[in-house]
Amino acid sequence: MAPKALEVLRKGLAKFTETIKTRKKELSAKLARTETISSSDEHWLFNDANTVDEQRVLETLESASDYERGPRGLERLDKDGKAIVKKLREWAGDLVKVAGNKRKCMSFFVQERCTIHI
Repeated sequence: MAPKALEVLRKGLAKFTETIKTRKKELSAKLARTETISSSDEHWLFNDANTVDEQRVLETLESASDYERGPRGLERLDKDGKAIVKKLREWAGDLVKVAGNKRKCMSFFVQERCTIHI
């Protein structure tokens, strides 16, 4: 049986939170001691490591009683919210992250048709 959709999203957020915990704690401690951090660390801390949007999307979907039964709960989300759901599913290992749009030909006959002659 496949895990419920919200459980997958919670798992993704938990995994992501665990991976950023140490670095986020170190940078926050530096800022608390009024030490300077690099601009890239600052950007990471206040953007990439910020999980407020992910938590907001989870709360929105948790309050949507029909999310577990189908895509109607997902329709309530905007484009950014849907992208966050996809990201959470990738973090949970529910979706395979797509590297690009390249397709590989699997058989010799198909490979012949895929060859581009210039």
